[in-house]
Amino acid sequence: MPDLLELPDPLATTDFAAKRILSNEISRAKPSLRALRIAFSVSYAKRKVRPGKPKKSPYFACCYNVGNLEDVNIVAFYHPLIADWALMEKDADAYRTRVRSAIREEMIHSIQVITVRDRYHRSTDLRRQFKTAESYYENLLGRIIDELAATVDGQEAVCTAAQLYYEDCSITSIQKLRETDKKLHGRDGYLVSELIRQLVQIRFGELMSEEAKGKAWDRLRIFNTAEFGTTENLLRSMAGTLRRAVPKLIGLSPTLAEALAEIEQMIQKIEKIRV
Repeated sequence: MPDLLELPDPLATTDFAAKRILSNEISRAKPSLRALRIAFSVSYAKRKVRPGKPKKSPYFACCYNVGNLEDVNIVAFYHPLIADWALMEKDADAYRTRVRSAIREEMIHSIQVITVRDRYHRSTDLRRQFKTAESYYENLLGRIIDELAATVDGQEAVCTAAQLYYEDCSITSIQKLRETDKKLHGRDGYLVSELIRQLVQIRFGELMSEEAKGKAWDRLRIFNTAEFGTTENLLRSMAGTLRRAVPKLIGLSPTLAEALAEIEQMIQKIEKIRV
């Protein structure tokens, strides 16, 4: 992929610093992506929001073939990424953290897909039980949500993760979460892929991509912040709740524990290769 700084700038007034940071962070991620055989591209399309779909534009997206989970690739959406530069008050360090965390988010999503696909192809039993790798993936996510929903503590932690990801404080029950997943993604259990990503970022000592948005949350005022003063403080509190719940969540769901171990093992292997 050509350097972003060398491409024609669709936004002529965009600060050069934002383009440089974005280009540098993408270049920084490329060795890991190559090691995983994950393709990467930049989209300059302006996304139109369809009724019933998430209102926020994606920064990056993990894409793959429907059914067989092949051809995993990450797409960066230039316009929303650059727009965040102004939203984050042109703070270079904060913007770099935001971009880095968002790239990491999609890398973890990609590794989820790759590990599930490879496990499916290695197992004769799984190929007998499930028609496609994707149907197995969906079953896996559904199993995790069922295991976590079996206790009140598990339900509360999952709802906190969902509120952070969907930017929706009305998700206070598993039923509401299922409805949101179906409305926005067409199926139950979608949030679990985000939960797995959040837990991996936590366990590696990283900021979750939701946290990395920082003060930009206050511009949007998505949540009621009366008790905390700012949205950023509220989100830090929610993220802290999720962090403290990690050991309990892993204990509640053997399927989740297995998925995390497999993903983290692959990440560690790739990072060793990079070093």
